[in-house]
Amino acid sequence: MAQDGGTTPRLTVHQLRRLVAVAEHGSISAAAAALYLAQPALSKSLLELERSVGTRLLARTNRGTVLSPDGQRAVRLARAILADVHALEGLAQTDRPEPLPGRADSVPLRIAATPTLANDLGTHLVPTFATRHPNLRLRLIRSASREALFDALRRGDADAGVAALPAPDDLIADQFAVREVVLVSPTGLDLPATLSQKHLDGLPLVLPPPGSGRRDDIDRAFRRLGVEPVVAMEAEERSAWVACVLAGLGSVFLYRDLVEHLGYEGTDVRGFDPPVRGAVALVRRPREGGDGVAAFLDHARANGLRPPAAA
Repeated sequence: MAQDGGTTPRLTVHQLRRLVAVAEHGSISAAAAALYLAQPALSKSLLELERSVGTRLLARTNRGTVLSPDGQRAVRLARAILADVHALEGLAQTDRPEPLPGRADSVPLRIAATPTLANDLGTHLVPTFATRHPNLRLRLIRSASREALFDALRRGDADAGVAALPAPDDLIADQFAVREVVLVSPTGLDLPATLSQKHLDGLPLVLPPPGSGRRDDIDRAFRRLGVEPVVAMEAEERSAWVACVLAGLGSVFLYRDLVEHLGYEGTDVRGFDPPVRGAVALVRRPREGGDGVAAFLDHARANGLRPPAAA
């Protein structure tokens, strides 16, 4: 790949992940949706990557944006680099479990997840679990919402599900991770670096639509805190949330590890004092599970939803 004679921007792991996402999802728009990024933010990140390597990685055609020959080569290199990053992050995991009973062509272990958590599972927990248990097939099922996931478990359409708590009383939930909730805002707001609950009162927010499980949780928290934010926008798609923030419409609640992993440039990120946290659990029907579900729960508890963010 060509290099220019001037100072080039620093290449980051975030950029490599985003380039690979474009290759895997077939378009910038689909990759942006999968990464919960606004499309302009993803395009900007890819442009910075092109400047870093000194060549065009994407080409526009009548069918949309596709990888250039150098882009295809860059994706192969990026995948190798990201594999090395995962290997470095897993150096401490030297113990190898005993193989689980079953064959690779047996009935798969079906794990359902809500959209945001499905992305976390697909980029970390599922690949590392598959590496540690190559004889056990695993199928990741994306549920449209937390309520849809619980219904899938009740119908027997999934063996277990990964969802934010709380879970219904008729299902069993084994917590395995706790995530810090942060406020992602347009730049320039007159707010302190760390927020208290009083700062939410009257603050324009981008929220999930009414009737969704996450919106119900947020509204209950507002009532408990005695605050009344301003609903600036309601949107179901996670990628639309960040687009609204970048447009200056309002702020959004996201998990800190997700923000650090994806690197939302052009926003300000603030935590709360005391910290606000959300628990994530493996949910299943009573008496449902077996060795596969138990092994996945052990793996989730040992590894968390995602490895620490790399620079």
